[in-house]
Amino acid sequence: MRFFIIILITLFFELSYSQELETKLINTFDLKADIFCGIDDLNSIYYIKNNIFYKKSNKKILNYSNFSLGEITSVDIHNSFKIVLFYKNFNSIIILDNNLNELTNKIDFTKETLFNNIILVSHTSENNLWLFADDNKLHLFDFKNKLEKIKAQPISFYQENFIPKLLKSTYKNIWVLGETGVIQINEYGNFINYFEIEQLDFILPFQKGFISIKDQVFKYIYENKSLQILIDKDYLIKNAHANNTTISIFDGQKVYQYEIL
Repeated sequence: MRFFIIILITLFFELSYSQELETKLINTFDLKADIFCGIDDLNSIYYIKNNIFYKKSNKKILNYSNFSLGEITSVDIHNSFKIVLFYKNFNSIIILDNNLNELTNKIDFTKETLFNNIILVSHTSENNLWLFADDNKLHLFDFKNKLEKIKAQPISFYQENFIPKLLKSTYKNIWVLGETGVIQINEYGNFINYFEIEQLDFILPFQKGFISIKDQVFKYIYENKSLQILIDKDYLIKNAHANNTTISIFDGQKVYQYEIL
């Protein structure tokens, strides 16, 4: 009897942790870009080419450039009506509307904050940004009123020797990627969880958790579950973006859109 109980418990855990998510290729298109930034809910495509930011829709192609601020470090299209362009070399951001017009003048963090250099930026809700600065802390910054609303504990307080290299956020969660794993923080700046997964290439916020990409393998991770996402492909990943129930992958020449079933 004890033997059968052990077998049942083993099967339960195997089923819990070995589930897989299937995908279906729904679209593919050529894209001449250096960096693929993503696709929004209206199927507009965002990308960077020669340090110029583009938005391509069925009707037109828009572009924005500000060469005086140097290279575009990162782009956040979480809210397509408040697109965030981060220029790390000048410690500044520009906020654009859905027509790529400037909603704000250049916001220089050196002048507007009490901390020094910003390393990572991610848009969250309304006029709020999560910033990771060189003081090793996350800061919730209201870019409209130019004030700090939350300052979290140092990242090393949660995980010793953790060095962030990517910051992603939704309205409820912040995901901080480092070489040794991912730290999850809630909207109040409080620690939630640590996922010990070494040397991930990318993370993409998705539904209740995030999609991890490591060695060309995709997994959907939330709470204590990890589900592999099966994608039939014969190309290498340069950039990727997740949106609702789809994931878009750029190989440097084409974008492949998959529906996660």
